Amino acid sequence: MMPESTDNTATPRPYLSTDLPGPAPTMDESTFWGFCARRELRFQRCGNCGKHRHPPSPICPYCRSELIDWTSAPPVAEIYSYTIVHYASHPAVQEALPYNVAILSFPGLDDVRLISNVVDVPPEEIAIGLRVELTWEGPVDGYFLPRFRQLQGGGK
Repeated sequence: MMPESTDNTATPRPYLSTDLPGPAPTMDESTFWGFCARRELRFQRCGNCGKHRHPPSPICPYCRSELIDWTSAPPVAEIYSYTIVHYASHPAVQEALPYNVAILSFPGLDDVRLISNVVDVPPEEIAIGLRVELTWEGPVDGYFLPRFRQLQGGGK
């Protein structure tokens, strides 16, 4: 079993405005966000074929099983893709421009990807393959949000 993601540090200030709405979990997502509320990043794993998946779903897309386990995410992830946002899509993000939206991959978790943000890294230093570590922001509407920061000494 992988070690739990129990980093209890939090970002010193919100990456994006607190005027944005927080998570509104669906029935399928409620367990994921329940773990996040406890500062644990976990992903679904099929109890039959063992494949990981995200976002959460009631049925495995690989073998159609309804057996579900939850696996702790490794403490280090990698930027799979990203974009730098330069134009505000909502008035609440105007002050944060430019900001990043990153797609993160996790070693050992099949094709699991998580969309989040990399905090405290200037836009010109973000790159595909950059190794990042979990940090938590919040609580926002009762949930801690998984964010990421550059892995110290790990880089790309």
